[in-house]
Amino acid sequence: MKASHWHRLALLTLPATLFGLAGCAALPGREVQAGGAYCFLNPLAHGHHGPCLDGPLPDADTAQQAWHFAPDPQALTVYVVRQNWSDGPHRVAVSLDGQPLADTLPSTTLRLRVLPGAHAFALHAEGHPPHTISLDGRAGEVHYLHIATLAGLWHMDYGWELEPDAVLQARARRTRLVADLREDPTRPTK
Repeated sequence: MKASHWHRLALLTLPATLFGLAGCAALPGREVQAGGAYCFLNPLAHGHHGPCLDGPLPDADTAQQAWHFAPDPQALTVYVVRQNWSDGPHRVAVSLDGQPLADTLPSTTLRLRVLPGAHAFALHAEGHPPHTISLDGRAGEVHYLHIATLAGLWHMDYGWELEPDAVLQARARRTRLVADLREDPTRPTK
């Protein structure tokens, strides 16, 4: 084959190859169903629904207000952000001081307003031991926790990752706010 034939072949196959690879790097799709459920929808899975989180979900106004990341003078505000390019369609539960809070799916965020002080946040992924991180804060502070995907060749797990605030704010804005929770001040502390 002459060099010009190779050149022509490369010009024809390169766009098709790049187009095919672009599908592998696609962001996971998201869908909110009637009734407020949030379902993970992977565009590479030909429209098949993954797991869903039951509603009610925070409304659009609450989500828009959450992305301002304003502190609450009465509480410690914590954003739990799950946004990874390599995330799988697994439900990961988050607990606070041993009490279940909410479940997450890919590209979701939780906003929690909790009592000031020391707290233990735990991740619970099916088939894996919980991963715990401690956080201590005062009223009026805003903290960010990232649920990172720990993917290997034959397994996937989840863990906590601390990143700069600006990075996690940008990640959070690309997600769906699925819980906006305020800790009950009358709840006994540990």
